[in-house]
Parts: sequence; C-alpha cells; structure tokens
Amino acid sequence: MHNAFLGVKPAVIEWRRFDSEKHQWLSADDSHLEANAQLAPYSPAFDDIYFNPQDGIAESTHVFLEGNNLAPRFQALAAQGSPNSFNIFETGFGTGLNFLLTADLWRKTVASRGNAEQKPELHYWSIEQFPINPKNLRQIYQVLDIESEYSATLIENYPEALPGVHQIEIADNITLHLVFYPIDKALKELALPENFTFDAWYLDGFAPSKNPEMWVKGLLHFMALHSNPSTTLSTFTVAAALRKPLPYYGFEIEKRPGFGRKREMLTARFTDKDLSSPKPTLATPYIKTRTQPNKVAVVGAGLAGCALAQKLHQLGVEVHLYDKSGLCTGASNMPSLMAMPVMSVDHNAYSQLTFHGFQHLRNYISQYPELAYSNLVHQLPNRKYSQFHIDQYQQIYSAQTWDKHKEWFQFETLKLGESSVKSLKIPAIQVNGLEFCHHLVKGLPAEQLHLSSEITCLSKLNDYDHIIVANGYLADSLFNETEFPKVAPMCGQLTTLKAQLEHRTPINHDGHIAHYQNQLVIGATFENSCNEAVQRKNSIKNIEQVNQRFGFTFSEKDIADEHPGVRATSYDRFPFCGYFGDITNEGTNQSIWLNYGFGARGLCYSVLCAEVISCAMLGQPSPLSKTLLSRISPLRTSPL
Repeated sequence: MHNAFLGVKPAVIEWRRFDSEKHQWLSADDSHLEANAQLAPYSPAFDDIYFNPQDGIAESTHVFLEGNNLAPRFQALAAQGSPNSFNIFETGFGTGLNFLLTADLWRKTVASRGNAEQKPELHYWSIEQFPINPKNLRQIYQVLDIESEYSATLIENYPEALPGVHQIEIADNITLHLVFYPIDKALKELALPENFTFDAWYLDGFAPSKNPEMWVKGLLHFMALHSNPSTTLSTFTVAAALRKPLPYYGFEIEKRPGFGRKREMLTARFTDKDLSSPKPTLATPYIKTRTQPNKVAVVGAGLAGCALAQKLHQLGVEVHLYDKSGLCTGASNMPSLMAMPVMSVDHNAYSQLTFHGFQHLRNYISQYPELAYSNLVHQLPNRKYSQFHIDQYQQIYSAQTWDKHKEWFQFETLKLGESSVKSLKIPAIQVNGLEFCHHLVKGLPAEQLHLSSEITCLSKLNDYDHIIVANGYLADSLFNETEFPKVAPMCGQLTTLKAQLEHRTPINHDGHIAHYQNQLVIGATFENSCNEAVQRKNSIKNIEQVNQRFGFTFSEKDIADEHPGVRATSYDRFPFCGYFGDITNEGTNQSIWLNYGFGARGLCYSVLCAEVISCAMLGQPSPLSKTLLSRISPLRTSPL
C-alpha cells in the first residue's frame, strides 16, 4: 500500500534553532513561531533545513529572481501591453517561498499596470513529491514574516497530498500549477502542448548530495525540449553532475557569486539543441498544435455539454449548444445529483480520475456555494465496499488529507431508523441537476442556444470547424454516418418521498439518501435499458431497499415524484473525452470531439472534461497526466 499514491506523501517537518556558539542547528519546539530569525523548518528525510531564516528571503531573491533577471523581463513584458504569458518551472516547491517572492514581484511590476484584459499571465509550475501540510506552511510564513493575500490563498486552496497536477488561481493573472509526483514521473506525465516552452527554470530542492533523485538525467532533456532562445536557468548549486552536462543540452552556463557564504551559483541561457520528440501515444492528440477554433457546435445540453459550452464561451470561443429535448433532460435532470471520488486500496487510475474530477468540480462550486446542498456524504458498507475495505480506505486516505479537512475520511456512527451504523465521511457535492445546468449556460447568448433542434447527421453542422458530441447514449444512433465508440445504456430512477430524516447529510449505501426541498430523494436503480419512461416498480424497489436496510416504514403512498434517466456507460467505465478525428463536410474540414460515457459520474466529470477538451482545442497544457489522458481517449477504440 505504500505505493498507492505513486510515492507522494506528506512531508515530515521538524523545527531547528541555530546555536551561534556551537554553530549548528539544534532541535526546537514550535511554541514560539512568530517572526524569528533563529528558527528553521527541517526535513529529517533529507537531513537539511528548507532555508536559513536569517537570510532565506534574500537568498531566494538573489539566486532565482535575480539569477533569472526577472525584474527587467517582467517590466518589459508589462510595457508591451499584450496578454502573453510568462512560464516558470521549478524543481522542488518546498515551502513555496520562491513562488511567493516571484508572485509578489509580478504583482509589483506587471499586475498593477495596464488594461486588465491585456495583462500578461504568470504560470508557475512546480514539482513536489513531499508536500508540506498547510498548517506548517502557515507557521513558516509567520516565521519568515511574509504572510500576505497570496500566501493565504495558497494555504486555503492547497491540494491534498494526491498525485497529479493541481491548479490554483492565486490571482486573476497568477496561476500556480502544483505537480505532485516524483520528478522522474512528473517529467513523463506532464501533458504540455507541442512547442510549449518555459521562460525560466528554478532548479531548487535539496542539494544533489542530499537529494540525488531530484537531479535525474531526464530533467536536462526535458528542459532542452521545453526551452526557447530567451529561456534562462538559475540554481544555487555548481555541482559537476549538473554543470558539466548542461552545455550538451544547449545551455550556455555562467558562474556567478553565490549568496552569503556560498562562493558560487550557476545561471545559464538556452541557445539551441536538436532533440527527438517523444513517441506518439494516446495522449498525443491532447497536446497537438491545432488552428484556433472560430465556431464550435456542442450537441447535447446535459451536464457534459453545458459545462463544456460554458468553458469555451469563457475562453472567448463562439459556441452553439444543440439539444432536441431542451436544456438538462434525461439523466442530468435529477433533483439530487451526487459527486464523490472513488476510493481504492492502490489509488488506481479510475480513483485518480474521480478525485481529479471531484477537485475541479469543488473548485468551481467554491465560487458559487449556493449551488451545493451538501459537501459531505456518509459512506456505508455495501456490495462494492465491505467494512474491511472501508477500514482500509480510512487509513490510506486520511494519511494524505490535511488538518483543514479534518472531517474527511473519518468514522462516525449514525442513528437511522432502527439502525446504528458506522459510516465513513468522504468529500462529496450535492446539486440539483436543472439548477446547475441553468447556471452553466446563463452567460451564453440566447441566439447560441438551440434547445429544440434535433441533429440527425453531421452535414447539418457544416458551418462549424469543431463539433463536440456530448449527447450520451444517443451519440451512436444520431450519427449514423460515423462509427462512434459504443456505450451501454443503463436506465436508473430516483424517487422523491414526502418525508424527511433528522439526519440531513447524504448517505451512500447500495443507493443514495439525500434531502432536497424538504423531501427525501432515494435511489437509484440500475438496469440495462434505454427506457426513459417512469416505472412505478423501480420506485417500489427504491423504497424496499431503504426500508430493509434501515428499518424505515415508507410505502407507495409516500411517493412525491419519480425521476428516470438513462446513463451512458463505457466498456471500461472511463469516459470518452477528447479528440476523435477529422472529417470533410461539404468541403469544410471539421474536427470531431467526444464527451460522453460518464456513467453514473456525470456531475463528477463534467467540469474536468470541459477543461480537458478546451485545453486540447486551444493548445493549452492539460490538467491531466498523460496516463489518465490515455485512459479517457476516444481513440482507445477505433479512430476515424
């Protein structure tokens, strides 16, 4: 189980106090952590302090900000008045000190100038295998006396210690991309567009002698592959293991005076280097250079289509949304929809995808908290999760969860009806499907909503350069001229009861129990069918299930409403999300994208998949790893 999170685990932090008489760092407690030049965070794993608090800020500024000549470069970028971005890559996020200093310099030189729509953007990428607990980060910023709005935003949005790329919007034009992987894994998994380059490299982390894994051979190849003639590099070390091979990868190196007692540091500028590109994989279509979309059609106005239409609209793309039945019909139109991550002992690819999907949804909902009716669910043992499994999941996932989410992955005993049951509290989001979809599309112009238009063939959409198929199980039958990946229709029905429970937090057993508008929502059923008609037998089944499990006495007379819908389920449970192929339609070349096959996780995947497709279409770095992109690629079946 120690490999469940690909080597990512929380850092162990101790405190050290500098003894000026003995000239060494001694153990200290954290009882007096106000701004204190004598205390430093220490890593027992690497037997080193993260920084010297007496001059940590000055050293970081000297080595990384001044070493990369950032101040005049930022000023020149601001003077251009163009919305270009500046990309920085750091090896070793650690305490985040380098990032906060860089963000503050950006604020002073770029963010405070010019038109908001024309301001450049700072994108800061940083790898970390051993993330520090936000509680410790707050202490560290207090010791350094660098608490700010940026540090507060970082702490508030700091992701759990789970592998992957985690994006944090620190400010309108400052984005932090935290990459929680061992560095060799990160370099292989980052899905960066073709010809994407970084403007500056911060080679940080503990010294090569303390942390040789950080200075892997593949790092220099990755750097050369993603550098341009203006790219610079800086690092505190002049170790031969780094200094000698740099010229072979196209970097002209320069030794400069180091900071304080360090005699030398290293800077470099990239010149040029011919390198072989990585071999194509199923992730390649997500990073391929494409012409910018002029006009996009999205077919299907459920969760998947609405989220994608909104995202593209926000990015300035003219997007038209089509659906023959109106907005949010079928399986998306449920009174209570639940999104929650899927746990597994090995945190497998499916679990990783659901955790990423949930995090993207949670980030979105945090901007509109009125949309969410609950942010927790009580998981009970069921056919999928035995009590043994739940006990394991509690140990595994609670170890990766920070104190600020102390409720997550903790046990609680519930009194329900005649039953007392042990539950595991896990993060979740409950929304009303119709409310959520209305919110997603409210910013789209009315003339771009075609909600009574049936599309039976692609030729009807010949004036669009991109078409996105997001109509679930109907995709294959509606587009007869094209063989799309097959999905299995899975009919389900929720039942609303004229009843309430004293316990209000949603419950997940072999179905769901949740409240919406002072009524109880139970279900849902699962059967291989595409019959969307209301079936009373399914509501009876839902009632019998909760009565047998919890000793309730609900009956048919308690039924207030019934809500059938058909889910589209892929053969391997992963959605079809991404580029599928090009076609020629009446002389017009069109790119076809798929966004369906979400199964019972439509809400969980909706925001993430919208981000994945929009990034691929617009040539932006993907929010998912190459491994996960390969698992959701429509080309894993038969391409056009």
